[in-house]
Amino acid sequence: MPPSTALLRVLYIDDDEIALTITQLQLLKAGIHTEATTDALEAVSMLTSQEIDLILIDSVMPTIDGVEFLQLIRSLRLEQPAVFLTGHSVDELREVAVEFTVLDILHKQTDRLNLPERLMELHAGYLQTSAINRPYFSGGHPAAS
Repeated sequence: MPPSTALLRVLYIDDDEIALTITQLQLLKAGIHTEATTDALEAVSMLTSQEIDLILIDSVMPTIDGVEFLQLIRSLRLEQPAVFLTGHSVDELREVAVEFTVLDILHKQTDRLNLPERLMELHAGYLQTSAINRPYFSGGHPAAS
């Protein structure tokens, strides 16, 4: 597979098909290569067969929620960093975020406008900190601190 010229390659997982389509189009328009699925098990297959830089995932889904998905991919030794994009409370996610490589927890309503820029910024920060082996997640969105 030839390397992508996109700035970032994102896998977006959300059970809401409308949110999935709107977000995928928003990211693609910003030059972010985006694969999207409503099926968490299909997402695992995509992670093993495609080059993905970042996982964007909804926290609440009917079959496998965001935390369970991260547990599953880590058990398979897949190490892509993740960002939660949720319409629910971020407080409970902060506790589990430190267990995984979760770069941030974004809210669907308040963080949607600058989502492409935020994802590129988070990934760039991740690359810088992973180069010196420090944990990235500091406990939540800077505005929530």
